[in-house]
Amino acid sequence: MLYSLIMSTDPNWLSPPSNEQNDSASEIANHTIEAAPTVAATPLEKPSPKSAWVILALVGGIAGVALSCFALALIPFAVLQPAALRSINSASTAVVSIISISGVGLMGAPLAWHALRRMRRSEIEMWKTDWFWVVVSSIVIALALIAGQVILFLKLFSGVVGVLQYVATMLAALILLSITVGSWGKFSTLRAWGHLASGAWLAVPAAFIIEIVIAVVVAVIVAVTLSAFSPSEFSQLQRLFQLYQRTRNIALFSAWAAKPWVIVLGYLMLSFILPTVEELLKPLGVILMLRRKPTPMEAFVGGMLGGLGFAAVETLSNLTAIGDVWLITILARFGTMVMHGLTAGMVGWGWGQWAATRSPWKLIRSFASAILLHGIWNACVVTIVLVSLRFGDNLRALQNIGNSAVFIGLIGLSLLVLIGLSLGGLVVLWVVGVRLRKSEEVNG
Repeated sequence: MLYSLIMSTDPNWLSPPSNEQNDSASEIANHTIEAAPTVAATPLEKPSPKSAWVILALVGGIAGVALSCFALALIPFAVLQPAALRSINSASTAVVSIISISGVGLMGAPLAWHALRRMRRSEIEMWKTDWFWVVVSSIVIALALIAGQVILFLKLFSGVVGVLQYVATMLAALILLSITVGSWGKFSTLRAWGHLASGAWLAVPAAFIIEIVIAVVVAVIVAVTLSAFSPSEFSQLQRLFQLYQRTRNIALFSAWAAKPWVIVLGYLMLSFILPTVEELLKPLGVILMLRRKPTPMEAFVGGMLGGLGFAAVETLSNLTAIGDVWLITILARFGTMVMHGLTAGMVGWGWGQWAATRSPWKLIRSFASAILLHGIWNACVVTIVLVSLRFGDNLRALQNIGNSAVFIGLIGLSLLVLIGLSLGGLVVLWVVGVRLRKSEEVNG
């Protein structure tokens, strides 16, 4: 179903625009670029070595590295806390948080490096998948996950796990890129890192701000509505929040998880509103480059990279508190990276089609499909969270109710859908990459 949704019934859905609609895109695609480490500049890479975009990439990359160094300098202060505040868990969480922030800034290192090389010569280094390093990266990811779980099992300083999960996350993103791009050699390394950074540095803060504003508006509406129509529930909710601030026990809200309006509101926010915001922002790099009229493959890969950058930051931010289920959590986050990369690639492709044809329908179709896939993913997660929140860790509570099979079935079905979307997403990324590469070869 995932494959048919993306490929659609229209055989031209993933094909480049027609010659009548897009003479400029055809002109770009007709340039033959050999898959070598460096090639002559193509029309898409038209700006001079010292263009504003290259300079911006250099400055942004240096700023990211500076942020990374500043964050790393805070590690001694996090470890050597005052005696009244010192604890192994708090120090570990602080170190993991610092490493995550530093890792996000460290994306600027390759960005600045390739921008500097671009400024020093007119030739462009093209992205080229080396399958040997893909295999090596896969092995490193496996070793990092095993080492992290051993550290947690032996109850050693879990701050080290922060480094391991950063390495695993970034290598997973590059492997997904390699699976999609394959032997295609028409995407420069500078643009690749630029799109990745745009998803991490631009899309994440923008989405965070917008989602916070929406959450505050919704919270105010809920508070006003409850105070006006159900004062007793409003007072109860106030007491729960006050108690939660002291105990940090999320199970306090378990009774509220069964309220119909809470369930509806949760699904609406997390399965529609948030996916809409994120899918609009993840391919920002593609939107900024639309005037160069990227080919379908370039737009898809650019959007996918923005999604992977977004997913990397989201993954690192969600793994600051290292717990006993760390391995399961990070494996689940790998599935989330596949989803983010695929949906952002679809939207990026839609923007590329709009730039080439000025017809909004393929953009609307790809955007709606991305929201649907993202919404299904989030709906499964919300289902698992609501059921878990309703019954907590007390599995016997499920056995004491008549419809326990329904709740267990919902969790099992949600997990199966998430696994299916993850594995199916990998296949679709590869299939779409192959299809778009072949369509460009035919038209080029």
